[in-house]
Amino acid sequence: METIKEHAGFLIIHTGQIGDNLLTTPVIRSIRKARPDAYIAFLTTPPNIHVFTYNPYLDEIILLDKSMQVGEYTRFLLNIKKRRFDVVLDYLCNPRTAFITWFSDARQRIGYDLRFRKYAYNVVVTRDPKPKYSVDFKYDLLKGLGIQGDGYGLDLFIPESADRFAMEFLSGIKKEPAPLITMSVVSRRAYKQWAPERFARLGDMLISKLGASLLLLWGPGEKTYVQQVMYMMKHKPFLSPQTDSIKELAAIIRHSDMHIGNDNGVKHIAIAMQTPTLTIHGPSDPVSWDPPDSPFHVWIKKDAGCGKCVPRNCKYELKCLDAVQPDEVFGLAELLHKRTSGIQRNAV
Repeated sequence: METIKEHAGFLIIHTGQIGDNLLTTPVIRSIRKARPDAYIAFLTTPPNIHVFTYNPYLDEIILLDKSMQVGEYTRFLLNIKKRRFDVVLDYLCNPRTAFITWFSDARQRIGYDLRFRKYAYNVVVTRDPKPKYSVDFKYDLLKGLGIQGDGYGLDLFIPESADRFAMEFLSGIKKEPAPLITMSVVSRRAYKQWAPERFARLGDMLISKLGASLLLLWGPGEKTYVQQVMYMMKHKPFLSPQTDSIKELAAIIRHSDMHIGNDNGVKHIAIAMQTPTLTIHGPSDPVSWDPPDSPFHVWIKKDAGCGKCVPRNCKYELKCLDAVQPDEVFGLAELLHKRTSGIQRNAV
């Protein structure tokens, strides 16, 4: 496109999950603020398209269909190369994205120093060995470009139609002054999923002791599991409606007073909506996945004394996750509710 010829063109690549893509949105905003005339494109997979639609800092979304046949994939690669991007930032650095970055023939191909894949880049960034928030980790790729990170805010822009959908649904369940709490009891990764019976006990406490209207959230393929948690409860929660995209889910979360759940993509949506969050961590590191030093985004994690943690190959039956008790989580939820009641959302 001519715009790319006239101004510096940036291609940002991340084909991971929704949460990981949301955590990359501050990069888009930072580039736009530092280079207002730049052309910025984001390459991702179709399930992530709703993360980036309506984003005013972005010029284009490029979708990679991983099921493409050889001929289609070849044309896809040639089109990327033809675009003559000046800078490509690879935030996933897996074999596929590293190859796309290398094939782009961009003047600056930036990625991390991963074994073998680092040879796809002509600007290789050494990974910081110290744990830090994922957004800070992503900002490291911008330093060589002289671009400063623009804070920790995650960007997810909601159309009016999604907001109307949320308000219509919530009109039947949101009862002032009772807090509306959303809860996500699922996770794509088993090692991040707190036991359903504990979520049920926590839900009962939120309703009976805090007087909350509790809304259980679900996405594709999750409804049956979430309903099982409902059936374990003594007090009746609400079940979220079927949504066409994460925009409608995000709009519902935006109008809630607090979000509680596993360390999953829904938590990052809540952070983007500036909704206070309480995250239950197992082996995942809160330093990496929760905004640092925020009184509005709190978490609980237990040290089970296991030593070096390899979550996918846990030999200790996830003792760290099992050690988290519902009454402890409720105590944190109560404190978070007191802390955030009456606070303007844009201050969160």
